[in-house]
Amino acid sequence: MNNSIVIKFGGTSVSSLEKWLVISDTIKKHVETGFRVFFVHSAANGITDRLQILLKHKQDQIIEEIKHILQQLATDLNVSTDILNTEFEKLDNLLQLPQPSLHQQAEILAWGEVATHQLGLAFLQQSIPVTSLDPKHILISSAHDNRNNSSRVLSAKCDVTKNQTLIDSFDQSVYSMPGFVASDPQQNTVVLGRSGSDTSAAYLAVLVNAERLEIWTDVHGIFSANPHAIPTARLLETIGYQEAREIAASGGKVLHPRSILPVEQNNIPLHIKYTQQPDAAGTVLGHQYSSTAPRVRAISTRHNITLISMESMSMWHQAGFLGSVFDIYKQLGFSVDLISTAQTNVTVSLDTADNIIEENSFNTLVEHLSRVCQVEVFKNCSAVTLVGYRIRALADKIAPVISSFADQRIYMITQSSKDLNQTIVVDQDQADKLTRALHDVLITQAYQPEDFGPTWQELVKGNSPQPQFTPPWWQSHRMQLLKLSEQKTPCYVYHMDTIQQQIDHLKSIRAVDKIHYACKANAHPDILRLIHANGLGLETVSPGEINRVMQAIPEIAPDEILFTPNFAPKQEYIDASRQGLNITIDNLFILQHWASDLADTEVILRLDPGHGSGHHRYVRTAGEHSKFGIHHSELEQAAMLCKQHNITVKGIHAHSGSGILNYENWQRIIQYLTDQLNVFPDAYIVNIGGGMGIRENPGDAGLNLQALDEMLLEFKQRHPHIHIWIEPGRYLVAHAGILMAKVTQTKWKNSKGYIGVETGMNSLIRPALYGAWHNIVNLSKFDQPNTCTASIVGPMCESGDILGVDREMPETQYGDVLMIANTGAYSASMASQYNLRQPATEIIF
Repeated sequence: MNNSIVIKFGGTSVSSLEKWLVISDTIKKHVETGFRVFFVHSAANGITDRLQILLKHKQDQIIEEIKHILQQLATDLNVSTDILNTEFEKLDNLLQLPQPSLHQQAEILAWGEVATHQLGLAFLQQSIPVTSLDPKHILISSAHDNRNNSSRVLSAKCDVTKNQTLIDSFDQSVYSMPGFVASDPQQNTVVLGRSGSDTSAAYLAVLVNAERLEIWTDVHGIFSANPHAIPTARLLETIGYQEAREIAASGGKVLHPRSILPVEQNNIPLHIKYTQQPDAAGTVLGHQYSSTAPRVRAISTRHNITLISMESMSMWHQAGFLGSVFDIYKQLGFSVDLISTAQTNVTVSLDTADNIIEENSFNTLVEHLSRVCQVEVFKNCSAVTLVGYRIRALADKIAPVISSFADQRIYMITQSSKDLNQTIVVDQDQADKLTRALHDVLITQAYQPEDFGPTWQELVKGNSPQPQFTPPWWQSHRMQLLKLSEQKTPCYVYHMDTIQQQIDHLKSIRAVDKIHYACKANAHPDILRLIHANGLGLETVSPGEINRVMQAIPEIAPDEILFTPNFAPKQEYIDASRQGLNITIDNLFILQHWASDLADTEVILRLDPGHGSGHHRYVRTAGEHSKFGIHHSELEQAAMLCKQHNITVKGIHAHSGSGILNYENWQRIIQYLTDQLNVFPDAYIVNIGGGMGIRENPGDAGLNLQALDEMLLEFKQRHPHIHIWIEPGRYLVAHAGILMAKVTQTKWKNSKGYIGVETGMNSLIRPALYGAWHNIVNLSKFDQPNTCTASIVGPMCESGDILGVDREMPETQYGDVLMIANTGAYSASMASQYNLRQPATEIIF
């Protein structure tokens, strides 16, 4: 048998019986068609993340979670859990090491793949003769790797070519091998970096001269952009290796960048397959699919970019200066990604995808560079990269988009000499906004059927596990809304049935004991009454909100109100305590200076989990640059002060930000809070905050409430005495609200222009403040085709009074009613009388 095929399945694809049945069927089909099958797999979903936590500090509950995941998987696969006993013992022994070496750290990180391999092998052998392969005997790391030691061990590379001796040693039809794991020439364990199982499969495909490599994953393939951020992103059904490599290197998550080059060099086709639809086409990589005409195939975004700016007059006309500077990077094992040069300045970004960057090493780098030049570090940047062919030829389309961001910070623009990519580095807050604008111009408007497949919206239509918001409520009530607009505009309209629907969704989360609605999202009295009637509590942040709640709901019990102020005056805490409200304290200062005023009371402490989340820095409410929460280093002192003044800490709380769509955010939050329960032994409430993102568009995936619930239920099984609280705001009311405003003026320049409406940032400041995106439609001409592109602007005397940039609109005239969707939250509640213009009125519908 000469025909070999390598198939690789990722973490989510090896985490359930259903997915293992897909694996078994796939192997059998390939064998039936005459292939020798080499099966490579990742660790079960969530295992490696937990192992990384254990590397920092051992936590018994994390170990129990790992064991529970694998034991449950064994049960589901109908294999004996005894298989895992030896592996559990190995992990326990490794975790007993006081200071594990880098190779021992690699063994800990690789443990998940090895343990999953034992279970998968036992399952497959029930119906298929499968032989196990040890990757440490096959994948040997390169002896010519000049990166730092951490990278060589924890993100290793291998030099591979076709190995005929190895090929001749295979006499079975099916082989199985854990990915991610390799060894150095001395047979010490190394790992291939996160997502390294893709690379393992690519290396193996080269070694066995495979006919093709299949990467099976939980997405349809490679898209023209991140489909969760841009639902109109299109599937790339075929693509050349070089373009795919650029997409992966510039932030695409489907493939690891290092997995493409080996198969490219050996001309092995790479197929990306969708586990949930095995017969779907997916994406195919091959030389024959390379672009031959100018076009952009994809726009990728990488966040958390660190730039280093190096300034010195000495580099002007100075031979060898840059050589000595870059020698510092080489000596310290840092790889540079992007480079931008001027006469006296060079700015670079660090290649984090291929390097393990430790804080001490980074500080050493800055120190050494500072000896020869002036150094400035820019963190929290994002790189937006256009990937395609002959991109320079598209400059006339790209330049206007970039120029519209001229008032934002653009740190650098780079372009490859081969004209395959162009990268714009901006503040992290602006990256998604820039990506959407570029995608609209370069892909959506320039769509050609031969270049792209269906959109993500088209692929997932009707298959979303979340409740559908198509058509939205306002669409079915369009004529009633237009009639309403004849009476009074501008106006907010709130649909109470939609709020009820959202309340019902949240109440379906079985693990949550108490929901407190964040009143700051929308404190309309009728909305507060509806929420309270459904048994939800109210979260307030000011005396004004407390008074609004009590006036709207006179019968409300004080303990139904949560008071969570920030940098508020002393008297506000004293008054809230006297009223019997649940008080949250988020600053050690309060306990240091005002503890006597809170003696003999119960409080909740808001902690800083160390990392914020959200679409903009202004909505991230945790981390070094956030004003919220008690720092980890102050917790022991906070506990001591509470004990001294007989203040009972009945709960601990953390909130990382807003607009979060990844349920695993709350897994990190609840894990951090649980770790602090030993500091606050009386605490029985764990408040994991809010920030639950919404579907901005009907095709968006949205937040997976079922997965969130299952994660929280697992936690409650281990901590049955804990009460879980959440405090959502926007999730409950955003979809229920729209803003209607009549067109006041239009200004056209060819096919582009401006549409002015009768209200602006005085009614809706989110676009100006956060760069927030809201769907905007011409309600008067909703059924007419879009014929132009216009920015929607208000009447305020501010250049930032823009509600939407470059929106496709029908022919719009004076008096038409425009509607701005998803404005039920943080819209009217943030309105002002700037320019002494009255904001939009509020109407209950």
